[in-house]
Amino acid sequence: MSDSPILPEDETVPRDEVVRLGAQFIEDAQTRADVLALLAFGELLRDVPARVSEPLLGDIRYTWWVEALEEIRDGRKVRYHPLSVALAGVVERHALDTQVLIDAIAPHRLQLDGRLSLRDALSVADKGQAAVLAQAAKVLAPTADAACLIIPARFHTLATMKVTGRLNADEAGAEEGRHLCREARQSVKRVPSALLPLVLPAAVAADLWEGRVRSALSLRLKLLWAFVTSRI
Repeated sequence: MSDSPILPEDETVPRDEVVRLGAQFIEDAQTRADVLALLAFGELLRDVPARVSEPLLGDIRYTWWVEALEEIRDGRKVRYHPLSVALAGVVERHALDTQVLIDAIAPHRLQLDGRLSLRDALSVADKGQAAVLAQAAKVLAPTADAACLIIPARFHTLATMKVTGRLNADEAGAEEGRHLCREARQSVKRVPSALLPLVLPAAVAADLWEGRVRSALSLRLKLLWAFVTSRI
């Protein structure tokens, strides 16, 4: 493993197929690539604990990304990684607030302490993942209110953490899943059409929470239905 945090194959897109499929509803290719780079960054932050053998290595990775983003923010030469190069271009093209991305890293460090309580997991979701998603929203619709993305993003983040065993099982029961799903359904109705690709993963968060696996066709149809109807 190199010292630089890596993603497999194309390192500037998310591993998560659902996230990639959701982004396919973004028509402009460059805009789609820019959004995917931000979503890959969010996924990388969320999944660092699963990619390292001990917390110290995870802390080193998070610090690496803090310093890379500080270089982007300050206009200095950016340390090389395919994703850091992509993020530098995204920030420049869309005048994004790099400090928001830097601040989003800190909540993710909570994961290095082991399985999370629901309270800490909410911090990862709302202060970490949703913050990155808000910057992706600025790429798609600079004047749109990204606050409506928080609750759907929360459901997908917590469901992903549950299925990977990073969420305290005692606080991740069926009732909590139903509560998160109800909240996400209400919030998605308020999401502007331009931002819908960012919340489509929430359409299958209930499946993740309950351990269900959709076929490839069923997954695509579910995302299409969610995009057309603004319902999950």
